[in-house]
Amino acid sequence: MNFSLKKSKEFPKLFSVLSDQFFMSITTLLISVVLARVLDKTDYADLVLLFSVTLFVLGFQSALISRPYAINLNDVNDLEQNSFYNSNVLFKLFFTLAVILLFPVIYLLFFREDNNILKLIFFLIYIVSHTTFYFIRETMLSERKTKQNLYYGLTCSLSLLVVLAIIFFLKIKEVEFFLISFSSIYIFISTIYFFLNSKRLALKINRLLNDFKKNWSVGKWLVGANVLFHFSSEIYPWLLLYLSTKDNIAVLGVLLSVANIINPLLTAISSYLLPLFVKNNKNYESLSKAVKKWSLLFSVMSILLIIIGYFFGQPIITMLFGEKYNNLGILIVFPFVVQAINIFFQPYKIALNAIKRTDVNFWILIPRSILAVSIGYIFITKFGLIGVFYTKIIENLLYQLVYYILYVKIVKKDKKVIDVC
Repeated sequence: MNFSLKKSKEFPKLFSVLSDQFFMSITTLLISVVLARVLDKTDYADLVLLFSVTLFVLGFQSALISRPYAINLNDVNDLEQNSFYNSNVLFKLFFTLAVILLFPVIYLLFFREDNNILKLIFFLIYIVSHTTFYFIRETMLSERKTKQNLYYGLTCSLSLLVVLAIIFFLKIKEVEFFLISFSSIYIFISTIYFFLNSKRLALKINRLLNDFKKNWSVGKWLVGANVLFHFSSEIYPWLLLYLSTKDNIAVLGVLLSVANIINPLLTAISSYLLPLFVKNNKNYESLSKAVKKWSLLFSVMSILLIIIGYFFGQPIITMLFGEKYNNLGILIVFPFVVQAINIFFQPYKIALNAIKRTDVNFWILIPRSILAVSIGYIFITKFGLIGVFYTKIIENLLYQLVYYILYVKIVKKDKKVIDVC
């Protein structure tokens, strides 16, 4: 009876998360579809590089602020939760200031062909607004406020879709229009959130150091792992920029966009599962059972993704992105295989984060990053664009297998210690 009641309470939360991510997934895909269709390949390639930088910053933010907040929130008593929330918001503010200071250097270093200062400002505003909106989403998911997250997500998705419709039907080719419109939506929704939560906000500098130490105890490994992960996964557009052409970057962006349609769903389920796994982080037998149960869902998702990629990959890309991305051949299947590998092993990564073994990911990502750069350079030089996927499959499969082996060893070892006690 208690179990069924618990399930009935959890189902609406899971449904809210899945509904939200359904709309976000559709929106994410349509962003790529519309921009790839309307913009020239060179302009779209620039946006692929911008999205790469944005994902890196977002991942860094999540590792330093949002995920430690989710992991540690369970250990904070009710009286201290508002204070911990305030510290979290202040950390985000400091992080944003650091991004504002550092991004111009990155832009001038990697976008040397384009010294357009106005575009630099638009790129920076987009990164700040995008990461702020997703900071709010991750905060709400950490606090298990799934309904509120759904409302904010739907408002954002529908607003972005309206802008995409305008771009598509009016054939607006100016990249600045996209950047200004999307940034305005992210900023507007973020402002509403902070206004409605203003009563929770209070400047308590004396708590910052303790809360930072609490987050840093688990976040230092997440930060290091995030830098290495994005270095290994986002290095390919930059290698293509150095070794190939912007046309290939545009094709890579299209291929990854179709395979990554499931990414928002994967992120949402992961964010949903982390607090649940954290509740069992002192009972490894229960944790192990939960991981096995959720592994079935992730396995089915992996298999379905490969099937869709093999049979429907090219028709989907042609239908969505147009004839200029036609006849890609065997290239179509590879991004689906890479994504399927990620999905299959996801529960084991969440479980190790839940038991605060965030150091594991950091150490494994060091050889993965080295493999990504060294093999990627060789394979892209020899095989071109398809060399990207040869590299991604090799380094990703090795990384995930080592991760799984270490998960089994750690959980079994700790279970034995608990049994003996």
